[in-house]
Amino acid sequence: MKNVLYIILSSLLLLVLVVVLIGALLPRIRTETKQCILNAPVDVVFAIVTNNQEWHYRSSLDDLDIIRTQGDIEEWEETTNGVTIRFKTLEKRPHSFYSFEMDSKMFTGEWQATFEPMEGGKTLFTATEKIEYKNLFYRLVGYAFMDLNKFMTTYEEELTARIELEKAEQ
Repeated sequence: MKNVLYIILSSLLLLVLVVVLIGALLPRIRTETKQCILNAPVDVVFAIVTNNQEWHYRSSLDDLDIIRTQGDIEEWEETTNGVTIRFKTLEKRPHSFYSFEMDSKMFTGEWQATFEPMEGGKTLFTATEKIEYKNLFYRLVGYAFMDLNKFMTTYEEELTARIELEKAEQ
């Protein structure tokens, strides 16, 4: 009986050590960049992306609450599946650049987007999200369950659908 208990405890300890080692080897900072061509001019795309009052086209969000607005600087919270992330505008250059910082229990980070005019009234939209996990445990959970590529793809799809809806309403 003593040997069985020893084997079980040793196995659990080994498992914990392996998990900690894997977590320690994972990069603390994750970066994801997505780029697409949107069928609207830069002023239209920029207006949609930076307007947090009109967020309902983003079906991936349960709620968006604007906390404070002071000039171009805005603070807001987004909630998805019970998880709330706080945001604050860092920089807003009309029709060309937009960035904000993020803070949650698990990570801090920054999101930035560029808007480049293209022929035919289209926009080259490039968004980059960079997050840094707050500790080893969150890093493990984040790599296991946070698919940044999926989040960015979903945002891109929702933005494209919103632009197409706006064009159809004109």
